[in-house]
Amino acid sequence: MKRQLQIKSGIAQSEWNGSGGMPIPPDNSWTFVDVTDRPDAQVGMTYDAATDTFGPAPVVVRTLVTPSQVISVLTAAEWQIATSSTDADVVWGMAQFQLAQRVDLADPQFAQLMAGLVSKGIVTAARAAEIQSDLMELANA
Repeated sequence: MKRQLQIKSGIAQSEWNGSGGMPIPPDNSWTFVDVTDRPDAQVGMTYDAATDTFGPAPVVVRTLVTPSQVISVLTAAEWQIATSSTDADVVWGMAQFQLAQRVDLADPQFAQLMAGLVSKGIVTAARAAEIQSDLMELANA
């Protein structure tokens, strides 16, 4: 049975066995590689056209978490102090956080919020780094 992988931007996106329509309608941005005799070639892997080889799938670092995941890494005291603060910057930052459906840890606003919590004495710099690390672990679990 014939096997082809459809490649776009160096990533194997879908497989076609020669029967029926192609899983992804082709255009000139796609590369088609015959992998009939190459069991090691799988969807998701990277393809190097220069050497005609497949490699491991790229590592994708996820940075999105939910507000409840953020709350889960805070202590009760940290949450209480942050949500009861009367400081305008903290109130604004917490309002933005509470209205969010997702929190992007790579977003400069998240970094700004964490820096604000440190500068206002709500958490230490070491604790902020620990929170960030815990959240990245949750995002990539």
